[in-house]
Amino acid sequence: MKKRKTIGFLVSGIMDNFTEYMCKGIMSAAAADDDVNIVVVPVKYIDRDLTGLPDKFEYQYKTNAYNLCRENVDALIVATDCIGCLTSRENMIDFMNSLDDIPTVLIAARMEGYPGVTFDNKSGIIEGMEYLINEMGVKNFCMMGAPKDYSDAEERRVVFRDVLDKYGLRFEEKQYIETNLTNMCLEEARTLLDANPDVEAIFCINDLVAMGLYEVMKERGLMPGQDIKVLGFDNDLTGSMVSPSLSTVDADAVELGRHAYDMTMRMLRGEDVKEEKLPTRFVLRDSFGGMDSTGKTSKERLLDKRLLDEYFEKIFYRYRNADAETGLKLKKSFVRMMEHVLDFAMADQVSPNDFKLVQYEVDELINEGALIYTDNDILIPYMDELQAAILAVHDDLERKSITYRHYSFILKKLIKEMSNTTIRYEEKLDGILYSMKTMVKDTLNFTYGNDHSYSTIVSNLDGMGIKNAYVYIYDKPIVHLEKEEFDNPGYMRLKAALTDGGINDIPYSKQKVKLKNLFDNQFITDKKYNMVLMPLYFGDTIYGSILFDLVDIVFHNGEFMTNQFSTAARVIEILKQNNDIQKQLEENLAVMAENNIKLDRLSRNDVLTGILNRRGFYDIAQDVIKSNKQKGKDTIVSYVDMNNLKIINDRFGHDDGDYSLKVVSSVLADVIDKKGVVGRIGGDEYAFIYYGDISEEGLNVEIRKHFEEFNSRSDKPYNVSVSCGFYRIKSDSGISLEDAMASADQDLYIAKQYKDNRILKDLT
Repeated sequence: MKKRKTIGFLVSGIMDNFTEYMCKGIMSAAAADDDVNIVVVPVKYIDRDLTGLPDKFEYQYKTNAYNLCRENVDALIVATDCIGCLTSRENMIDFMNSLDDIPTVLIAARMEGYPGVTFDNKSGIIEGMEYLINEMGVKNFCMMGAPKDYSDAEERRVVFRDVLDKYGLRFEEKQYIETNLTNMCLEEARTLLDANPDVEAIFCINDLVAMGLYEVMKERGLMPGQDIKVLGFDNDLTGSMVSPSLSTVDADAVELGRHAYDMTMRMLRGEDVKEEKLPTRFVLRDSFGGMDSTGKTSKERLLDKRLLDEYFEKIFYRYRNADAETGLKLKKSFVRMMEHVLDFAMADQVSPNDFKLVQYEVDELINEGALIYTDNDILIPYMDELQAAILAVHDDLERKSITYRHYSFILKKLIKEMSNTTIRYEEKLDGILYSMKTMVKDTLNFTYGNDHSYSTIVSNLDGMGIKNAYVYIYDKPIVHLEKEEFDNPGYMRLKAALTDGGINDIPYSKQKVKLKNLFDNQFITDKKYNMVLMPLYFGDTIYGSILFDLVDIVFHNGEFMTNQFSTAARVIEILKQNNDIQKQLEENLAVMAENNIKLDRLSRNDVLTGILNRRGFYDIAQDVIKSNKQKGKDTIVSYVDMNNLKIINDRFGHDDGDYSLKVVSSVLADVIDKKGVVGRIGGDEYAFIYYGDISEEGLNVEIRKHFEEFNSRSDKPYNVSVSCGFYRIKSDSGISLEDAMASADQDLYIAKQYKDNRILKDLT
């Protein structure tokens, strides 16, 4: 069998609507090509400021891109302006240059040297702004834009300015503000409104930014459409569902995806592809104030057959998630049904056969599965308003009665089917939620860290409609810090494979998979597929990747699912380490038993550092504290923890880890000098007592100063530092050393929240 082509699609996140629509477009276009597989690769946002975000290690997604090479993908489609909306153009160029010179088409973006497809930013914006100017008399405009490095943002800004210039309208710098392209633009919206109290209309760079503006307007008691007109861009699903609904520029991301795929295939066939544009159109909704004084659609518009396409787009907007053929069939079926409904309702005289034809068309619409894509909150009010408009046409009471009776029958039938559709959807959702809960439960019930554990988790995916999933794990977890280059080992081990709904047992000898076979391992389905590749990480540690079917649930819960897999990978690794430690401990205990080694014969000194060990420290410290009390002196007790020992061990080896432990011992001993006692009480934990004249705060400053002086002299590429907790034993206090240490440990816990994370010197 001929090997299929693989097209990779690099996106920011998998769970935003714009990405979903682009993916649906690419996948629907690829459905006609039996020899093409699609792999979606989220890399999140390059150089995003992670301060305050729930996931401070989101930067690990970028490593996903380094799994791609010319040997495992034939071409790439890259959403550069989504991925790089928070970085500079130079950094984005560097990122693109790192992609192994793979043939590439850009989507919704422009970059010199790359072909791509974008929206025509001009036509829809001009249409929307001219409607505001000519039909609604708006004169005072503002714009919420984005950094100029985002190519579409600059073009939309220019169009905005050109329209104002054309009509001789004022523009000052205060009327424009940059955003980060998300709904988290609240401060920018507040600043813009404060600077422009007389603003009548605001154009937002996209619908997400408009949602942020909506939130700020709400907190100020302002109503979109009444107090300020709002225009968005994208025609995102959220904009059509929010109240009041958002007037926007329809830029069909599904069609954008289809076109990008077509360009990619033409490029692979050797055609010369360059920059291409898709048209946009203005969509009028309630954020411009509605169609009439009541805010309802006019009677004439409801009865106009020429507007049925428009109503279909508003009611059945979810059809965009289907392939192009399905969407066309649904639209034709709806329009045909409504034409018969209007003909029947408007006729002066009707027969039973006329209504049978209407019933037939209603059944056809239902059988096409149209109600899966229906927004009930839009359909029901539309049908109610249409009924009122139809009844108003007839003066004859008998004709009104016939119309009402037959129309009510249609409406009840649609409502019943919508209810059944909702029940079926909820049943499906319950099954999915059960599978996700089972996946969490199985993770918590792991006993041993072995390959079978991965298979246990993967087996739950079948209940979510995922038939294919492949878990890749590195031989050794990789510690990867932010802004650090990722050193890809070039291979991973396939620990679990769900293929066409069945679990494969993979012997260790067959687990090694090189990057070139990442999307073509020997256990992968031989059917055409659409999958997503997600990184498995926990904190600063990457464990591997997971490749699985890209089904609808992934667009809404994909990151949660991946987080659960990441947690499972971490738990399995910890259990493996614990198993190794347990085995080593048992062996050591056996040796100790054989040699009759007694713990109380151990030396009081720590072998590695030369200072007191736990036993020695407690023995001597208690005597010193007792002596100080007799002399009327206070004693400071400190619990000390070395920072980042694990990272130093993982990155530079255990020899450097041992070296850093010795440094801590030496520096603490220098600070304490002859006015106290210091000991290593286990691992990277130390303790000391001090009875000099300095305060706890002063002592902490002195310790930090000594470590900074050492690090400045050291030729090591990393910093050595500690966190300290303190407790003062008063001369008249009866507290024990153990209780004082416990209190110091609580203080240490607080100090650790503000620990020095500057590990690598070249990153400080």
